[in-house]
Amino acid sequence: MRRRKALKIVALAALAPKLDAWGTSACPPGEAWTPSDYQLRFFTAEENELVDQLTEMIIPADPHSPGAHAARVSLFADLMVASSNDAIQKQWRAGLKQMQEEATQSSLAQALAKSALHEGRPATDLERFFAVLKGMTIDGYYTSAIGIHQDLQYQGNTYLSAFPGCTLRVRSAQSGVPSPKSEVS
Repeated sequence: MRRRKALKIVALAALAPKLDAWGTSACPPGEAWTPSDYQLRFFTAEENELVDQLTEMIIPADPHSPGAHAARVSLFADLMVASSNDAIQKQWRAGLKQMQEEATQSSLAQALAKSALHEGRPATDLERFFAVLKGMTIDGYYTSAIGIHQDLQYQGNTYLSAFPGCTLRVRSAQSGVPSPKSEVS
């Protein structure tokens, strides 16, 4: 499974319950958040630039759709962290500082790769910060117009007069041969 596809699956699973909560807590009722008129609330300009670079490395632009930079995920992260409690804000400040320190020893790409090494079982503060950063990147990207409409190609609540079904045949795990019982339709 490709990384972008895995990120889509995770984002879709997390998307529905979070959209309403973010919409009501981050913006006044009836007003939508737009990056064009957003002013930084938590990150400094330098921190925002760092977050922008890191999130673009996590979800880069590809031939299918723009990446996290174009979706302005760093501004989304700023909004979420600014409306979080002190512990979360301290975690972000410390994590960004650690990422910068690590990058001075090599490069930002290598620092990000090092922080992701033990993603399944993070042991250091930097590795734990990577998990938080990656989650924020996924949430921000797949709740943006670019992530939803261009990458996921969500068309909205459209009516289908007929459902074409799936023609994929599932192979038996033992024989590798398609099984008529496992055919999905």
